[in-house]
Amino acid sequence: MWVCVNMLRRAGCTLPIQNWHLGPAEMTEEMKAMMAPLGVVCVDAYEVRKQHPARILNGWEAKPFAILHCPFKEVLLLDADNVVVVNPEFLFSTQQFKDTGAIFWPDLFNLAPTRSIWEICGVRYQDEPEFESGQMLIDKEKSWRAMNLTMWYNEHSDLYYKHVHGDKETYHMAWRKLGQKYSMPAKRIFRIPDTLCQHDFDGRRIFQHRGGDKWSIHHKNRVIPGFVYEKECFDYLANLRTRMRKQMGNLVAKPEAVRLAAEKLAGRTFLYRRVGYDERELQLLPDGGVGTGSARCETYWDVDIEDGVVCLDLCSNVNVTCRLKDSPDGVWKGQWLRHEKMPIELIPLS
Repeated sequence: MWVCVNMLRRAGCTLPIQNWHLGPAEMTEEMKAMMAPLGVVCVDAYEVRKQHPARILNGWEAKPFAILHCPFKEVLLLDADNVVVVNPEFLFSTQQFKDTGAIFWPDLFNLAPTRSIWEICGVRYQDEPEFESGQMLIDKEKSWRAMNLTMWYNEHSDLYYKHVHGDKETYHMAWRKLGQKYSMPAKRIFRIPDTLCQHDFDGRRIFQHRGGDKWSIHHKNRVIPGFVYEKECFDYLANLRTRMRKQMGNLVAKPEAVRLAAEKLAGRTFLYRRVGYDERELQLLPDGGVGTGSARCETYWDVDIEDGVVCLDLCSNVNVTCRLKDSPDGVWKGQWLRHEKMPIELIPLS
């Protein structure tokens, strides 16, 4: 998100920005303070959910939820791993957006006629691209019914996600189900390694959705040939890396219990056991990174307090993977918060 927002501002975008997240574990007070000078308001979707109930609210489901409940009538939604090439404000003034009230961008393939989602949603097959929902532009006044149906599909993701990949085709089905018009640039995705490049209606590249090699402050990202403004993105990452390491080092400012726990954990090696799956050694580096045993879902660590209890978070570059609590035998125990949600044990090694 740090790279995404900084690149928006660098391109000259002055629009108000909201960052929607799932609970304080994904967005600490320190992180919010870092984003404030960029004009970013952080919104906890779990808090909004108290006023606007949602049956299921995870990462993909949070996207239509944020569109519906943010204060903007016209919304440009960007995934956090999306990088703009130009200022996207002009999209709001395009004739296509004025005519239909929605712009979606194509995915790599057309939705096959054999896909079960057509029948499940009661939509007549049409030979057209799937949606790639890393970027969407929505006029809620014109698209209100379709957005609410989209949200309903996502609230029942335990059914619909078995037939589509995440949230993206839920928009497609909702718009077609209600006969709602939408606009889509004709030029298909230009694919470079780990990145989907999207275009405007004149065929100019405007978005680079870097979903394969997500930005990391603890591991060196690969250089991707053809990725525009990659050096600038790396510079923002270096800046963030410095800020985060200073933050991890400033334990004096943290509550005493958190400071002591972090000092005790820093530099230690543990047996990381995903109960019923596998186990491996895991090293918690003093700078907040994960050394030995690091993987995509276990990239860095942090210590926090929840309901008066000290917690250890293992995190990916996107969100908290698992939250663990200390037990009398010295083993940190919890479970994954997403995906398999298996029990986790972190056993200290001498």
